[in-house]
Amino acid sequence: MAESMVDAFPFQLGGLRDENACEDVRRSLGPLLARYLATKKHKNDPLLIQIAFQTSFVQILKYVIGSWSLSSDDANDIYTNTYERIRTGEVQAVSGRWRALAIAYAPSHDESELIAQITPHLAGRFANIMLAAGCSASLDVIAASAENKMSDRIALLFNLATKLKKIVMEEITSADLTTIAISGGVVYSAEEMEDAYIDGDPATGGVRALCTTDLGLKRITRLATSGGGQWDVKMLIKPKVALETVVNSMDE
Repeated sequence: MAESMVDAFPFQLGGLRDENACEDVRRSLGPLLARYLATKKHKNDPLLIQIAFQTSFVQILKYVIGSWSLSSDDANDIYTNTYERIRTGEVQAVSGRWRALAIAYAPSHDESELIAQITPHLAGRFANIMLAAGCSASLDVIAASAENKMSDRIALLFNLATKLKKIVMEEITSADLTTIAISGGVVYSAEEMEDAYIDGDPATGGVRALCTTDLGLKRITRLATSGGGQWDVKMLIKPKVALETVVNSMDE
């Protein structure tokens, strides 16, 4: 995907980047990844752009899977705050059942309408990534190309995410399953994450994660409402991350 986008458009060899695009990438993907996108050459090696695309998908999928209502952020906040109070005051069977019923009866939009809203949003995100990386085409042209190339993939991933949402938020009540993503700039820990691009020796101490490329999954179970050992927390699947070492071989 990134390779075809990079091949389709010209890139600057140096100079200023689109500041609005850079600010969008810093805000959405973090300053570390944004800095490398702006300072590395990508025409012959689009790996970093591919990683930025992938973590953008991850962010959307995490939101869809963990959302109470995709139609309203305000409703999400209300459900989230209410559930946290129930979760800390009731046994797992009660809180899990409440969660399942709330999800089942929460207002929702038609899936095709939601996909139609998300697709241009993601296409715009991809366009800003390309501009921050030095692409000299216009935002509208890049976004239109991204939407054309990826609309089918976005629809497929959204469909899979909604199925996972139903399993995680509605069907499983004996525990809480939470998707896990690692923020850019966090120091790598093999206990909490996996290196998605490991090549030979494992990462050394102090190496930072650029972003999450694959979501992790954590299980949290309420064992008791008082006393010690109230919660059982287990990482079922570690999130995969791209480390800043992936840029070492890239030209500036």
